[in-house]
Amino acid sequence: MKIIKQFAIICGLCLLGEGVASLLPFVFPGSVMAMLLTLLFLAFRWLKLRDIEESGNFLLSNMAFFFVPSATGIIERLEEIRGSVLILVLISILSTIITMIVTYYTVVLVTAWMKRGRRE
Repeated sequence: MKIIKQFAIICGLCLLGEGVASLLPFVFPGSVMAMLLTLLFLAFRWLKLRDIEESGNFLLSNMAFFFVPSATGIIERLEEIRGSVLILVLISILSTIITMIVTYYTVVLVTAWMKRGRRE
């Protein structure tokens, strides 16, 4: 029963993220909004980590299954994107590099923030 409750909370946050994203005057991914809302709920302690931890760990450990629909969609449209392969590869490389840089600075910032919090 605990797992069902945790999945319900995660699904509710996803639904809330989709709803908030649809209300914005610009295009914003609902899944990203759901992650930001989850972070906000955890930061303000409206949601405790133990309330979603077990289901979240399960979803993270089985993340590969969530890429199957995307990969299938790419394979179905392979003829349409065949002429743009070089551009797509360059975009993938560039976005990977940017993600690595942003992740590095995020870790540095959070580590400094956590060290500062221990001293006070």
